[in-house]
Formats: sequence, structure tokens, C-alpha cells
Amino acid sequence: MPSRLISMKHFIILLLCSAFLPGMVNAQDQIENKKYFSAFLDTTQKSLLMVGENHSSSVGSTIYPELVEYLNKENELNTLLIEFGSSEAYFYDLYLQTGEEKWLNYTIFGGAYKDWKKAWRKIYKFNKELEDPLKIIGIDFERARTFGYALYKIFSGYDERPEFVDSLMNVVRDTTFYNTHTIGYPTKRDKAFVSRTRTLLKGNRSTIKNMVSSHEFAFIDGMIKNKAMEYGKNREENIARNTQRIIEAEPADDFLLLIGRDHAYRNAIYDDKPRLVSLLHSNSSINTLAGVILHENSQQWGKDYEEPITLFEIRDKIPWKEYYSQIDGKAKEEISVIPLRDGLEPLARYTDYVMVARNQGPINF
Repeated sequence: MPSRLISMKHFIILLLCSAFLPGMVNAQDQIENKKYFSAFLDTTQKSLLMVGENHSSSVGSTIYPELVEYLNKENELNTLLIEFGSSEAYFYDLYLQTGEEKWLNYTIFGGAYKDWKKAWRKIYKFNKELEDPLKIIGIDFERARTFGYALYKIFSGYDERPEFVDSLMNVVRDTTFYNTHTIGYPTKRDKAFVSRTRTLLKGNRSTIKNMVSSHEFAFIDGMIKNKAMEYGKNREENIARNTQRIIEAEPADDFLLLIGRDHAYRNAIYDDKPRLVSLLHSNSSINTLAGVILHENSQQWGKDYEEPITLFEIRDKIPWKEYYSQIDGKAKEEISVIPLRDGLEPLARYTDYVMVARNQGPINF
């Protein structure tokens, strides 16, 4: 009888905590050792935290809201860089302002994946309570269709428009625009449209600046200044230039970038091509901390997203497998951040830390 009373007492306390301290019970706490990130950002220097993910896994969407909320509360971080262009950032920003999910449909992640839509819902709820709202900035090339629709949405808010704006809006409004251009791998037509339109915007920059709000112009200016155009070629150097320009111009000190993990290696494992983090590290005074997510008994989608593949990366893949016992012993939770020190220093030539994700599934459509 006494043990049962104690149990009931604890149950009542739990209910009271749930009622009056909901954050204590329901707060996200999935990432072990995320204090490592907070300690890195706890400086007065311009600092960029990079997390390298696999787009076919659900891990990125799982951890992103938690990282955003945690680093905002601990470090007042509110500037989020994304692996897309300024036009895609515009639609995420519009969603955070309005809560209207139709704007997520203009984005690749939020529009295509259920997990990412859920992630942005969490970010929206958190952002609603912030006095200093989150800022979304794109560092990568513009997807042609998204590029056109973002400009159309901005310009449609103004009744008195110069002729060049109306002409552009007519092109985007026409159904052939949707059928001709993409939001994925850029075609020759996509690149030609973006290049022509960027030249048009650049040549009329002052007129546009006087026409739209300063908030809207920030996105258009990002489209004008964007150095990246496509996959391959000089993409890595171009997104490095974009990232450096953005960070140096922003008043914020701390930045978070969730990006494809191939960009997040200080030294690549399978070739000698420079990656984003190494270019930033060598060409700027920006302080960078970059790591990659490794999957252990976790799934991603295989070729053409037809069937899931289970990965055992720290057990099976070079160079991690040589340190399997040490990494496995440190990865105590389902998602663990492990700095590459204390016997793991030889791996630090590739990246600063690894985030081991156990028992995770592929991303959901």
C-alpha cells in the first residue's frame, strides 16, 4: 500500500508539471551533447555552425526544429541559412509571417516531404513567440520556377508598376512558364530565364528598391547578387562566395546552416575537390564548425526513391569503421553529437564532429 501511494503521488506531481510547466515535459530533447554547439557559438566572432545531412533520410527534418529552438534560447541565434536560393527563402519567410501552409508548397522540402512540413510547423509555432523573429537567407542557386513565382508574389502587391515589371509578371503568369521551367535540376531554359531576369533586376535595381518594401528588397537583392547558377562546375566556390558575403553583411554573429553533407567536409574522403567549409575556412575570418550525420542502423531512400536502404556507416564505411568501437561507445543515444577528439583526432582532418543517428527512417513523402 505505501509503495502504491508513493507511485500515485509521483503521478499527481507529473500531472501538475504537465499543466503548469508544459515545456518541462514536452520539450524536444533528442540530440545528446548539443551543448557542444552552444559552446562553439558563445563568442563575439562571426560564427557558422554547419550540419551535413543526407536529404533522403528523415534525420534532417527531425533535428532541425530542435536545433533552431535550442540555439535561439541558448545563443540568441535567429539567422538560418538554407541550401536554396533567395526566392525559396522568401517563401519560408512568408510562411513564418502568415502561417499559411500554401507558401510551403513553393519550397522543395516543405512542399515535397511530410516530415519537413511538420518541421516547419514546429518552427512556425516557436517563431510566433519570438520578439526578434527568425530570418531565412538562401545561399544556393535559384530554382527557375520558384524564382519567377517569388518575384510575381512580391510585385503583385503593388498597383503602380513599371512596364518591365508587368512584362515579367505576364511571362510568369502564363501557363507555359510552369510547363517550361522547373524547381529541380536546372535546364538550359531555366538557366537562361534566371540569367535574363537577374540582368533585368540588376539594371533596374534602384527603381525596384524605391517600389518594394525594404524587407522584400532584401530577397530581391539576394537574387541579384547570387553567384550560383547550377549543380556542378563552380557551385562550391559560388555558394562559398554567397555565404561569406551574406555573413559579413548581416548584423548577426551566429548562423546555422543545415546542408547536404558533401559540402560539410573540411577535406573530402573520396576526392580532393574543395568543399564549402574548407573554402570559407581558408578565405575568410568566419569561424566555422562543421560536421556530418552518420547513419547506424538507419535508413535512407535508394535510387529513384523506390526502396529504403539501411546504413551502418560507422561500422562499415571508411574512415569511420577503423574507429567503430570508440564512436559506438560515445554514441549512447539515438542522436549523438561526438567531437573528434579524445582518440578520434585523426578523423578531424575530415570534419569537426560527427552526429550519429541510430534507428532513423527514410524521409516521408
